[in-house]
Amino acid sequence: MQVRVYDLVDMSCSYVLAGHTETVLCLDTCVSSSGRTLIATGSKDNSVRLWESERRCCIGVGVGHMGAVGAIAFSKKRKDFFVSGSSDRTLKVWSLDSLVDEAVQPIKLKAKAVVAAHDKDINSLAIAPNDSFVCSGSQDRTACVWRLPDLVSVVVLKGHKRGIWSVEFSPVDQCIITASGDKTIKIWAISDGSCLKTFEGHTSSVLRASFISRGTQFVSCGADGLVKLWTVKTNECIATYDKHEDKV
Repeated sequence: MQVRVYDLVDMSCSYVLAGHTETVLCLDTCVSSSGRTLIATGSKDNSVRLWESERRCCIGVGVGHMGAVGAIAFSKKRKDFFVSGSSDRTLKVWSLDSLVDEAVQPIKLKAKAVVAAHDKDINSLAIAPNDSFVCSGSQDRTACVWRLPDLVSVVVLKGHKRGIWSVEFSPVDQCIITASGDKTIKIWAISDGSCLKTFEGHTSSVLRASFISRGTQFVSCGADGLVKLWTVKTNECIATYDKHEDKV
């Protein structure tokens, strides 16, 4: 029900954001074009909330999802919208155009686009570096790429044998990385949805995969408690870190 913001110097709790009536499942942050640090959250109460870090208050509430909101992602370039994904299987694009500086009460956020995206829960979202696409990963074993801001379908990525827990765009190439409950990580071409590479090595569900080193490497973590470092070009796992005692 609460979001806690921590000081990175000493890891003490700086302040608490309260407002959701159920568990908070996801969040993302951005610095807006006006210089405001914003936090977007999604919750089991079926709502999204927008918070301003400096004022430590809720400045916007979005309702309309019919299920828990388990994925959320801010615009990368324009910083004027965010996208939410829900267990109701829909995506919504929320506009920040109506935000008012120093507003006393939270405004009602408006969804400017909605799409029935998947056949099962949406687990993860990622927005392309240039804001042209959003990718959604689902328990229905697919990841889907949608054109922004109107959420028109571009391509469906099919090949995983279990649900997809994580999706991310490459910072430099026209490709996407996905992590799945089938213990694999895949890299896909956005142009035609083809699977370019498959990486195996985890012994349980892979929960996250994230590019580093300008897309030449990535890090993965899983329910097996392992963190792995991979080189994309050679398909090699070059390091495994096993100090965690439970899923990562």
